[in-house]
Amino acid sequence: MQLSNLRERWQPLAAQLMRFGLVGLAATAVHLGIAWLALWQWPEASPFLVNLVAFLVAFQVSFWGHSRFTFRQSGSPWRFFAVTLGGFGINNGLLWVFLTLGITSSFVSICLSVLLVPLFVFVASRMWVFSGAR
Repeated sequence: MQLSNLRERWQPLAAQLMRFGLVGLAATAVHLGIAWLALWQWPEASPFLVNLVAFLVAFQVSFWGHSRFTFRQSGSPWRFFAVTLGGFGINNGLLWVFLTLGITSSFVSICLSVLLVPLFVFVASRMWVFSGAR
């Protein structure tokens, strides 16, 4: 396979991954901002409840950004919710692990768990949620 053919084949995917990353960064910033604000306002709040509230707000940013910017087509909000709910489950599993390992700050534990899930969400979104004709 020639280099030019390989480049033509992978450039759209690379651009899509970059757009996914930008939307993901925005949604992650919203998620972490909401989590920080909630923990600052209510320090005794459960990290899991705080993470749920932050997730629900960030979901809105994420779906809008991915449908308008990343994949540039409408997708199923229900499928996207299922995918992000799966990611949220992985996120909370990781959060539980980090808290069990004794990471002292709830916020640091939430940060680590939020940053490790995006690959799952991209693949599932590309293959199932926004899988219409490209």
